[in-house]
Amino acid sequence: MAFLGAPAPAAEPPANVVTLQVDPQTVVSPIAPDFMGLGYETSATAQPGYFSAQNHELVRLYRQLSPHGLIRIGGNISDHTRYVPDGPPIVNPEERLTTINQTCLRDLAAFARATGWQVMWGLNLGTGSPAEAVTEARAVTAALGGTLHSFEIGNEVDLQPHFKNYAAYYAAYQQFRTALRTALPQARLSGPDVAGNLHWVLAFAQTEGHDVQLLTHHYYRSGASDPNATLACLLAPDARWADRLDQLHAASQAQGVGYRINEVNSFSGGGKTNVSDTFGAALWCLDCLFVLAAHGCAGVNLETDINQHAWLSHYSPILHDASGHCHACPEYYGLLAFALAGQGDLVKLTLAPGNLNLTAYATKRPEGALWLTIINKDLAQDADVTVTLPAGFASGAAFRLSAPSATSQAQVTLAGAEVSAAGEWSPRLAEPIAIHSSSIHLPVPHASAVVLQLK
Repeated sequence: MAFLGAPAPAAEPPANVVTLQVDPQTVVSPIAPDFMGLGYETSATAQPGYFSAQNHELVRLYRQLSPHGLIRIGGNISDHTRYVPDGPPIVNPEERLTTINQTCLRDLAAFARATGWQVMWGLNLGTGSPAEAVTEARAVTAALGGTLHSFEIGNEVDLQPHFKNYAAYYAAYQQFRTALRTALPQARLSGPDVAGNLHWVLAFAQTEGHDVQLLTHHYYRSGASDPNATLACLLAPDARWADRLDQLHAASQAQGVGYRINEVNSFSGGGKTNVSDTFGAALWCLDCLFVLAAHGCAGVNLETDINQHAWLSHYSPILHDASGHCHACPEYYGLLAFALAGQGDLVKLTLAPGNLNLTAYATKRPEGALWLTIINKDLAQDADVTVTLPAGFASGAAFRLSAPSATSQAQVTLAGAEVSAAGEWSPRLAEPIAIHSSSIHLPVPHASAVVLQLK
């Protein structure tokens, strides 16, 4: 009963109508089996018991993402790391000193075998010598064996102050490469591992593209100290990055070598608290992986765990506590949603989002199953989505990625389920999808995503 003169309750704003159409016969790009990856500072390997086959929680968290991913060990710390076979592991960021030993490498190798993932290893170009790099590379090769993907020579080489230009860097690279190949003729390399200088990647691709496993480049939306490092900034499209990806893809195709964004996360410097560690970052993460796949990228390594300042980064998909127990953070759920839908071939999808900050992607598995991912990154507006499919799809299920709000740091769920303390996840609320006349109709609330499995 309403009282005379009382204001009427505010009506919910109508959801925005969004239409999309899928063409599963037109392949945009295949998604590599080892597309999924995580990245670490080299100092992470000096943590006792972290990279270990006995760290069952972490092994499960990895295998849940992919049976064949790629771990990148490198970062700023790699250019201040020494390998001392029988010395104690040391992490001393104040004096820019990290020491790893044989045990560190053996543990990493056992962890890689337990997960089925390979390892890309960064060598010290910043403060090391070719002879030291050879010693370290021999030890890494002996320990990792078939789990070793490739070596990188240096980290963010375009930011190293002693390289005034590309020519100076390339001369040093050639010196290290010659020493490595003399000692280890079968050594596989990737590079150049730039922070942002596209011209260095293009020049490197022309001379080294025939010799390397992957071209490598980094990406952060901006720095954590940037006053514009907000959730709205993170979720907004980055047109300049899309243009750079087009150029990287063109160089990759021209030289016949894949490119990988092997260090990426929200904001550099360990991320920004209350932004990088929220559910909004999970939506960004899911969209970021699909953006890379759509631009022909060979894979991605989400930076995680301790950073060059020796504290656990806010943007980490996986964190571990003082007792060593690992748990999934919001970004992990973005990776997990991609693990469901980001397999097989990315296929053509035509989207009309109106004024919504909404993206959508479609993938097709070899057996013919179709997966759709719809990400509503809009912080205020809901979507009312109609999907037009080709004939022949009769059933499906929806897995929703959601949280109480975009700024939530807990209670994140995929298909109504959280990742357990043991590192396990299984869907609880898989919504059946009704397909009528080759179309689907469903709501996608603001700050949420949905993954659809169609058969």
